[in-house]
Amino acid sequence: MTREEMEQVIYRMYEAFNSRDINSVDDIFTQDFYSHPLQAGLEAVKKTWVSMFERFPDIRVVVEDLLVEGEKAASRTSIRGITAADAEKQPMILELIRVESQRIAEVWGLTNLGEVVGSKRKD
Repeated sequence: MTREEMEQVIYRMYEAFNSRDINSVDDIFTQDFYSHPLQAGLEAVKKTWVSMFERFPDIRVVVEDLLVEGEKAASRTSIRGITAADAEKQPMILELIRVESQRIAEVWGLTNLGEVVGSKRKD
């Protein structure tokens, strides 16, 4: 997979989030996808996205940096549309994303949003 193809896969995930396209989750992620922050798979991603859209109707992700190396990518994104009452700082997420067969297979992530994003863990 080329660097450009990897970037397209990653940007597709963020575009799906920003356009509220829950149906594309099944096409973007592998069937056995695992989110380390959520400690779960595809259904948890869908539920988390829907929960975020309901709580923050104007939420969107802006990719600030994207680094690709082999089958992994690292992204730094800022999150817009979250009120100051819910986030004391500029909301952001750092993610390490593993791609397999042109789909996202695994995600590790850190955020300064705490429970706002619905993570089960408090890392």
